Amino acid sequence: MSRHAIVVSGRAAAVAIGVAACSSVHPVAPIAPATTCVIGGPRTVGGDTLSVATMASVDWSHAPEPTNAAERLVFAQVYETLIGVDCDGRPRPGLAASWTLDATRTRITLSLRNGARFSSGAVVTASGVLASWQATSERSASAARLAREVANGTTVIDDHTLLVSLPDTGWLVLAEPALAIYVPHAAPRLPEGSGPYRLAEQSVAAPGAFVLTPAAANDPSLLIRRMPTGDPRDAIDAGVDVLVTDDPTAVGYAASRASLAAAPLPWTRTYALAMPNAASRIGELLLRPDSESVVLRASLARDAVHAEARATQSPLRTADGAGCDLAVDSRPTAPAVNARSNRVVYRRDDPTARGLAERLVALDSRSVAAGLAPNDFIRALRDGGDVAYVLDVPGASLSPCDDRALLRASAPWLASAGGGARLVPLIDTRETAIVNRDRVSATVDWSGTVHFGSGGARP
Repeated sequence: MSRHAIVVSGRAAAVAIGVAACSSVHPVAPIAPATTCVIGGPRTVGGDTLSVATMASVDWSHAPEPTNAAERLVFAQVYETLIGVDCDGRPRPGLAASWTLDATRTRITLSLRNGARFSSGAVVTASGVLASWQATSERSASAARLAREVANGTTVIDDHTLLVSLPDTGWLVLAEPALAIYVPHAAPRLPEGSGPYRLAEQSVAAPGAFVLTPAAANDPSLLIRRMPTGDPRDAIDAGVDVLVTDDPTAVGYAASRASLAAAPLPWTRTYALAMPNAASRIGELLLRPDSESVVLRASLARDAVHAEARATQSPLRTADGAGCDLAVDSRPTAPAVNARSNRVVYRRDDPTARGLAERLVALDSRSVAAGLAPNDFIRALRDGGDVAYVLDVPGASLSPCDDRALLRASAPWLASAGGGARLVPLIDTRETAIVNRDRVSATVDWSGTVHFGSGGARP
């Protein structure tokens, strides 16, 4: 093994992030990245280009809020938050170089990084940070609610200092991608970011490819290419330097290449089953008080999905605070909604959700699995007229109460206290970063996102 060994730990799970979300620890002086969150080692030369493969497309009209794994990886290089949080839940400087927390631990004063600029060259100011959050709060997107809450609690002290009041959540929420800082522009111009990379003008080198150029001279350029096939092993055969995948076959395939190393990323996604009426046959099996339900979830992780998965380690947890509870993983007392169909519904663009749905309907001959387009899935979930819905929810979060509020808005029937509606966690999943061990130097944040470059909000 070369000196650029992979040392990323897989132990930064949802429980660590859940604690961080309500943290009472005061920030300290910036520290070096934790070795458990580092992929590779320090770069000794600059100016070259890393080839990064994605299995999904990147639609820049979504920036800065990602809608899939490829956009999450790419946008994280271009847009940064005030602070970062590493894979072990520790705060890191981002746009804010330093901060202080008051005695109540609900008000934080942040000082922006000297020389921070957007991609146009414009200086980042505290007023610009607030304007970014206000722009996000007006978007019709899942980020709007959190951005509105933070913007309403922000006071600009001067050009480089702002005070943020967060009485209902932990201060590490400032690392949520929903609070990334940008300068909004009318289409077709892209929002400007202040991160260590920017999209090169006319950078399309081939269909589905583009280049991110670094702000720092010693950082590599990134050639981002979407693979034309759905098999990540093709990316390995093509000689890419970086591939993030949840496909265990591809991880095993990479193990045969001496130039590659694999870094398991944190367990950050949980698949759950939302049931309007948990008195169904499937609900009865999953909510049994004996070990049979535990065995069933383990079999779902092992046999139902083609991804690295495990049975959910603990019930979905909520942060302390009013209005943060859902009817989660307990036996129902009475039906809340009578299902009008026999479908177990999933998003058809999510193969893991499909595998779970198809395995679950095998437990009940009266049910069928139904894959829907994203917008149709959203409408069906809100209506609550099906047997169950397979959901991909955050297993690691800096704003768990906000996540619960969004879920309640998406499925209002889940908030029926004492009724038969239930949200049952099934499995946790994680991705693996496959990298060229001698060329890649990167870090991993709390959400399992890989960051390149030496400046800005790197964990």
